[in-house]
Amino acid sequence: MIVERFKDLVYEYWNSSSEETVRLREEIEDAKKDWICAQNYFQNVTDPDLIDHAIYMLEAAEAKYTYLLKQARNSMIR
Repeated sequence: MIVERFKDLVYEYWNSSSEETVRLREEIEDAKKDWICAQNYFQNVTDPDLIDHAIYMLEAAEAKYTYLLKQARNSMIR
């Protein structure tokens, strides 16, 4: 029952048309795409000089994505 209500709240929030929600949703989607690209880059980099760069990009993209998800969760709770 509680899980179903939580899912309903998440669905309502995610499909809200408020300007803030739409902006945050777009940022999250962009950050997820960046994170996936960084993962692909890391998995495919072959030049030893670029490995540190790939790690940095991956960690930065993951941190941004996680941050935005937390922002969405906190906005939903308010």
